[in-house]
Amino acid sequence: MKINFLNKAAFVFGLALLAAWNAPAEEKCTACHQEEQRFSPFHDPRQIGCVVCHGGNGASNIETIAHQKMEAYPGRIASAASSCGQSNCHPKLIPLAENSIMQTLNGMIEVTREAFQEEKPLDRHLSAEQRLSETGADSYLRKLCVSCHLGSERQNHQQTLRDRGGGCSACHLETFKFEKNQTGIKSKADPGSSSVIRDKVHPRLTVRIHNDRCFGCHSRSSRISLNYVGLAEVEEMDLTQHSDFGYLPDRRLVEKQKADLHSLAGMACIDCHTVSGLMGTGVPVTRHRQQLDIQCSDCHQTVLQKKPAGTLTMREAIYPALYPAQYYVSKQGEVVVTEKQKTPLFHIQEDGELRVLQKKLNGEKIEIPPMRQSGHHSLKGHERLSCDSCHAAWAPQCYGCHISYEAKGMQWDHLKRKKTPGRWVEKRWRLENKLPALGVTKNNKIAPFVPGMNMILEKNPGAVPVVQVRYSQISPHTTQKKGRSCQSCHQNDAALGIIGEWAVSPQNPSWQVPVGWIEKGADFPGKAVQNGARSLNQEEIQRISRVGACLQCHLPQDPVYQDFEKALPYLHKQQTNSK
Repeated sequence: MKINFLNKAAFVFGLALLAAWNAPAEEKCTACHQEEQRFSPFHDPRQIGCVVCHGGNGASNIETIAHQKMEAYPGRIASAASSCGQSNCHPKLIPLAENSIMQTLNGMIEVTREAFQEEKPLDRHLSAEQRLSETGADSYLRKLCVSCHLGSERQNHQQTLRDRGGGCSACHLETFKFEKNQTGIKSKADPGSSSVIRDKVHPRLTVRIHNDRCFGCHSRSSRISLNYVGLAEVEEMDLTQHSDFGYLPDRRLVEKQKADLHSLAGMACIDCHTVSGLMGTGVPVTRHRQQLDIQCSDCHQTVLQKKPAGTLTMREAIYPALYPAQYYVSKQGEVVVTEKQKTPLFHIQEDGELRVLQKKLNGEKIEIPPMRQSGHHSLKGHERLSCDSCHAAWAPQCYGCHISYEAKGMQWDHLKRKKTPGRWVEKRWRLENKLPALGVTKNNKIAPFVPGMNMILEKNPGAVPVVQVRYSQISPHTTQKKGRSCQSCHQNDAALGIIGEWAVSPQNPSWQVPVGWIEKGADFPGKAVQNGARSLNQEEIQRISRVGACLQCHLPQDPVYQDFEKALPYLHKQQTNSK
């Protein structure tokens, strides 16, 4: 049922009309800047002018005067408050962007300092530029990591797979792509298509954010942008299967793997990830999972979370103007919301037993299957399992990493945007893409974990190397309908995080890192990157392995697994009688 307490067409028209009433004095910018424009009514220069975003002196047609105090890249963090955040625009969104984990990098900074054994206060009220010194862990971050943060300065108006940063523009700026044919250059109907970029069309602002905007940053580290579409970074090409390999724009080699079922269904990142999960609530956090809003259960649980449409905030109520065809409430006047932050999921429609998601990019509808309360979901002992524990098909895992510092070298500093003294060198080996190990979150849930800070660190030439083995919780974004087999957990030491071998560097045999998290029979669980998380302990490992011993005879469908602990005496008696 479409919402009936708000006339969407009148709402959109009213906002556009309001912009027209507040139209600025005549500006002369377009006398020189004659790019084709495809703005929505909200940002159309014919309604609001150019100066409101770009600054400068629109009354002059003399370039030097017109461009005084002009902002070439409005929306970047340094100028967001005076461009996007003006009182008549989006002032309430600026604190969200400024305090988002994608801007503060609190988790990245804290974890890296801990790994370098340089723990110190985060100084959360300061920007990354102010917090990061030019030595040790901070220097490493400046040289190799912080290009992936909203505060990175934008150097052009293009949006390619390699562009990062730019504040609001990092996500909301959309450039138009073109392809050449025999008659010249023609526009592509799909802004997300792969082709050349033409500079005769002014980029527009959009809330329909394509996946390629996420790719620049999220194709690295846990590589979820790659995982989602079924691409795995690898070290070598299998020449017998060369058609399964290819190169990314930055020349990384990738291999085809199973894509996430949501990706195969044509869902974009924004179909799951909410504004609260991406931009936060304005309150700084130290880990991205504190900011993350969406969960599998928000769409797939038997009874969805809802709230009365009459309780929507002003910012939430503007949604119909942004997505006029995707705004639903139930017959009872309720809106589906996330469990964590009660963020409205207006594009989720539930009518009786039918549950539908309407894609934000193209409006296509797909059915959402509710989670079954039977089979493996109902087994005693599985209560702590996260959905990813079983339904993630694979995850990227890098076991070997050697990091060293060369004081005499020069390297690009992403904050100063120039080369500065000191160079960090990373060498890796043993990169695999397979089922992840399982560990325990701080909330005592079982979830996938992969090597996060498994490395040999030499902070100074001649210094004693520091070996770190820390796993990190991951949401692999490789979801499949069919879960992993019972044997892959209950009869597999690797799934339990137990070290089976050591990854030896082919470049230097003395560089060795364990393939696994903890030694077999270890007294204490292994450390994790996330505070409060850990590997499985010995009691948990023994319980899991005990099921594995029975799987040799009793198939997974056997009723004994419905309540395994209760069935154990019967199994022991049966085993004794058979001897």
